[in-house]
Amino acid sequence: PRPLDAALVGYLPTPRDLAAFAGLPPHAAPGREQLRALLFPDGRARLLEDVTTPLGRSGFVSLPVFADELAPGGGLAARTARAVEFAASLGARCVSLAGMIPSLTGYGFDVLRETPAATAALTTGHATTTVSVVKTVHAALAATGRDLAELTLAVVGCGSIGTSSLRLLLARGPRPPARLLLCDLPGSGPRLSRLAAELSADHPTTRVQVVESGRGLPAEVYEADVVVTAVSGPTTLLDPDRLRPGTIVVDDSFPHCFDTGRALDRMKGAQDVLVVGGGLLALDTTETHVPEDLRSLALTGGQGRGATADRHQLPGTLASCRLESLLHAHLTGPGPGPVPGPGRPSRPGTNPTPPPLIHGLVDLPRALAHWDAADTAGIRPAPLHLLGHV
Repeated sequence: PRPLDAALVGYLPTPRDLAAFAGLPPHAAPGREQLRALLFPDGRARLLEDVTTPLGRSGFVSLPVFADELAPGGGLAARTARAVEFAASLGARCVSLAGMIPSLTGYGFDVLRETPAATAALTTGHATTTVSVVKTVHAALAATGRDLAELTLAVVGCGSIGTSSLRLLLARGPRPPARLLLCDLPGSGPRLSRLAAELSADHPTTRVQVVESGRGLPAEVYEADVVVTAVSGPTTLLDPDRLRPGTIVVDDSFPHCFDTGRALDRMKGAQDVLVVGGGLLALDTTETHVPEDLRSLALTGGQGRGATADRHQLPGTLASCRLESLLHAHLTGPGPGPVPGPGRPSRPGTNPTPPPLIHGLVDLPRALAHWDAADTAGIRPAPLHLLGHV
């Protein structure tokens, strides 16, 4: 096979989710040890698929671990570092991290400490994810003819992705929202209040309010016009039936933080809300290749985000965390200098600068650098979608 240019290190969905991807009922999910032995006969990380894009070739390297087995410590950083080394042996010059791996490994720093200096460059994937969220918000506002300056924006989950996406949205919008609502877990009030004070100082015309979630979201969230959600772990925090008509929801949670079936039913029936995924970006073309021994397992089309596969993949799209390493490898190039984006030849002396590698939280300058790099490479927001529905 052709060498990789970049790779994403991730893990397997739960056996129940794998059964759903394959169109099987939950009780038909194969046993996890049976699956592990089938997919990882030597017990080590392996390449489960690769995707050819205009920016190069990206591989998905999976740890022999299921999503519900992830935990801080337990050797996760060391196992991830070995997977990064394996990806580098396949040619990858840059590797990003999927799903919960960044937050469980000190946002990549723990993996860096375990990774030899000579191996591939490492980045978390979080900066390009913030780009994806903001580009999706812009696309949703444009499609519905709305102006954020006249609306209330709620951000649910003010962690790494939520906060950096909010900062980038404010920096890349002509005007800030009329009102801003910050929502996170119980006990987050003091942290959110500090963030609110900072945002109020930068945007004095925007009224900022802080609320904490309980068993569900507070009523104030359902009064917002635009809701950006980025929460961790399997939870149905948002109730699609409680959304006001006209509400836009952009969700970067994995899995989605609401019942996707009910959200789709409301969009198809009442057609009065727009609930979309925020984690995909679009390229001109993508072509997925799966090892011969995996084709019969219905594990094709991996989007990253912690899964081997996603049967809802949209043609010409790639998970934003996966694109981060591919974008860095593309703009760095195999030789001494960066290369131009597809269809955009550079003039001598005008080669674009590769975006910085991300370790730790994403600050605004690095998010803006990834925004500019994505634009240089011709990357666009994915079609507005939920699962496989455009």
